[in-house]
Order: sequence, then structure tokens, then C-alpha cells
Amino acid sequence: MKAIVFDVDDTLYDLCWPYKMAVGKCFGDKYDSIIEKLFMASRVHSDEVFEEWSSGRMSSDDMYAHRNLRSFEDFGITISRDTALEIQAYYKEFQKQISMSDTVKELLTKLKKMKVPMGCITNGSGENQGAKVKTLGLSEWIPEKNIIISGNVGTAKPGAEIYSIAEKRLGIDRSDAWYIGDTFANDVIGAKKAGWHAVWFNRRFNEIPDIDLTPDRIVYSEKDMTNAIIELVNE
Repeated sequence: MKAIVFDVDDTLYDLCWPYKMAVGKCFGDKYDSIIEKLFMASRVHSDEVFEEWSSGRMSSDDMYAHRNLRSFEDFGITISRDTALEIQAYYKEFQKQISMSDTVKELLTKLKKMKVPMGCITNGSGENQGAKVKTLGLSEWIPEKNIIISGNVGTAKPGAEIYSIAEKRLGIDRSDAWYIGDTFANDVIGAKKAGWHAVWFNRRFNEIPDIDLTPDRIVYSEKDMTNAIIELVNE
């Protein structure tokens, strides 16, 4: 039987929402017209230093400051380090209010009723990602042992080891494993190099990179994701 393993951030919920709320707390509606571009830039700059941060060579505050300072700089906007950290503080608070849409909940419910093996692989600290998992209530659908957080296991996407951990936890063969995620470098390339199938949830309509590794499927909305997953598990 096919197994479905999800990314968490910007896959099972809209990660831009807490970011938009945080920036709004600091600047009102001043940057609403570019908020999604700022958000995407912040993710790029976060990935730039993820390895340095996860290895302990960069503090959390330095990482948060880096991604917010650089993302605003990309659009010719200068903010202070204090403001960058204030954005992060609000962002963390609004993350406590995240939720999955009815569409995503219905998908998880269908898969659970079909007895499809499910899991999650997410990069980040055990504390931060664990809090998101709890807020989203994922254990209602996915066994806690199948929710793998990089900070808890000492290895992260796109490395193949974290996918191997998922295979063992779920008791599955990689040929039956499908990974659904929004980040091409971590989720698509990582899964494909690990021998998995990959569904790229291109929620932000990013350009498809011109490389040899390609996703097995591309979806652009939660409805698309639902239809694609139900179709593939029924094949």
C-alpha cells in the first residue's frame, strides 16, 4: 500500500498567514502589496543559514534577524535588528493560532478511513515544530511516532537519512512512499534522492527549476492536492 508523508509548514497550513499578521503588527498595511514576496524571501534567507543554525553555530536570534533583515533588503527596505526580532516575536505568537483548512482536514480524514499509512517530516527545532504539530492537532490523524522533526532526530531534509527514519517508523518500503511538500530543494529533491515519489505543492506558483530531478506530480492548491493524493492511493 502507498504511504503518504507530508511536510508541515506551508503544506498542511498556510505559513504566510502568521507572517502577514506579524508584519502587520509592526507596519500596519504598509507592505500588504508585497507581503507574499517578503514572505517567500524570508524563507529563502532562512534556508541559507538553516544548516549553520541547526548545527549550533548560529543563534536563533541571529537566524531570525538575518532572514527578516535580508528579506526587507531585497525590496530596498531598511529595518533595524530590533524590528527584525520584533517581527519574529509576533510571528511566533501568531503561530499559536495556526489551523488547517477544512479541505486539508477532510483529506486527512479520508486517508485515515482508507487506512493509508501517514506521517510527517518537518525541519526545525523540536520545540517550535512540536508546538505547531500540537496546535494543528495532527495526532488526531497521524500517530505521534510517525511525526518526524529534524531537531529531534539529528538530521534534516534534504538529506536521505531522515527519509530512512520515516521508512522505519512507518514500516514501509521507499518504493511505496510519497512525500508531499512545498519546498523544491528540501522536499522534492530530498525525497527523490531518497528514492521516494514526490508531489510538489507549489502553493506560491514558483518557477519549476531546470534540473534533472522532477516531481512526480505538481499541485497548486489544497483541492488539487486532495484530488491528486486520493487518485494516486486508488491507483
